Amino acid sequence: MAKLNHWGHHLLMFFLLALCACGRGNNIEDVKDTQKAEEVADTVRQKARGSEKAEGSQDLVKDKVIVTKTAKGESAIEQTGEASSYGQGFQGKTTASSEKFDKTDLTAAHPSLPLGTKAKVTNLDNGKSVEVRINDRGPYAKGRDIDVSQSAAKKLDIGKTGIAPVKIEAKLPPSETPTNSESSSAAEKTAHEK
Repeated sequence: MAKLNHWGHHLLMFFLLALCACGRGNNIEDVKDTQKAEEVADTVRQKARGSEKAEGSQDLVKDKVIVTKTAKGESAIEQTGEASSYGQGFQGKTTASSEKFDKTDLTAAHPSLPLGTKAKVTNLDNGKSVEVRINDRGPYAKGRDIDVSQSAAKKLDIGKTGIAPVKIEAKLPPSETPTNSESSSAAEKTAHEK
């Protein structure tokens, strides 16, 4: 192997240092991503604990919240709990994200996931799934963990009971901070009471 000249040696060292710095940068981003997900998951856990106590006869699955990794290595929040649907009575009303509610959109209301979060909701009774975007706060009916639009409920094939055990796999929006996930107003709460 030929010896490197002086500049070649410096170039090689610079390249190796740059590779090491890139590796550390990715690890720092991974740590920040995981920390953010854990903070949001703690808020989701607290809400789920309160919901679990109120479920009574509608306790279809043990509520659980964990932080997992996606296939791409990104942090995600996985929650099991109960889902219900909302629709006709809320059509055209303003959601927590300032959008007009449309029962035909694939959206959902969640008490603590950040607005804008994309989530895959799976009906644990039949395995059917749907991708939704969290654009509202709720549900405010006791014992429920997520309210999905009528269109999403149809894809999940939520039966005549109007409630189903579900798994929610949520990937946080990149610009979201955990403190923004808490926003909710009395008007939003009133809008979802059943």
